[in-house]
Amino acid sequence: MAAGETAAMKSQQRGIQSVEIGCALLLALARSRVAMPLRDLAKAADMTPSKAHPYLVSFAKLKLIAQDPATGQYDLGEAALQIGLAAFQRLSPLRAAQEELKTIEVGAHYSTAVSVWGSQGPTIVQFTEADYPLQVYIRCGTVLSLANTAAGQAFAAFMPRNVIASALKQERHRFAGRTEAISMAALDEITAEVRKLGIARSIGTVVPGVNSISAPVFNDRGEMVLAISLMRPGLPADADPQGATARAAKQCALRISRRLGFTPPE
Repeated sequence: MAAGETAAMKSQQRGIQSVEIGCALLLALARSRVAMPLRDLAKAADMTPSKAHPYLVSFAKLKLIAQDPATGQYDLGEAALQIGLAAFQRLSPLRAAQEELKTIEVGAHYSTAVSVWGSQGPTIVQFTEADYPLQVYIRCGTVLSLANTAAGQAFAAFMPRNVIASALKQERHRFAGRTEAISMAALDEITAEVRKLGIARSIGTVVPGVNSISAPVFNDRGEMVLAISLMRPGLPADADPQGATARAAKQCALRISRRLGFTPPE
């Protein structure tokens, strides 16, 4: 490639600095969730009030921000709301999960699954097998055990208690379900650890030698909408809640949750 062509490509990739600077003000307002005076808004965007003010004047003309005439405080405007709603309406939790999981499937040798809460309980809606044999007899539409599978435990930990209590009645009929009934009290012992760790683990309980770690994904209202699962053969130590697989699952789930508008607690 000629030097001139390389320079042209770099030129095409160069952004407009003033746009990037101005958008810092919009992002600061979005993070704040309440109206802000000029001084605080400028500080949040890491600039001086005199530098921020011209941007706010232009954003006001475009209805991206609005200024309260009584208090002088700034907030997101009508156009910003329309942009946000349009983005939200086009958002698909499953598509977001598919896109984020691709970033850890490649080269990591994980088989992955996405599960949602269906009419009968935790249900697999996507399963991608790694490039090595993994004898897990599941497919899309499989309804998972609440107690014996990692994804099921994640749902049991974060779904409303009355929903789980009702679903528990059919536990015996689920994939990897128990032959004997399990009480809500026994399930509570399992889910207490899941809530503490932020992930659920199945260490060879479904398929001998195959470990699975699942992490919950939340929407903008803090409701669990799906679970992602990473699976691969290995020693029990590979399912360490502080290990690489657990970190990968938690980080991936958090990225998906953020895309859905979720703000994790401080």
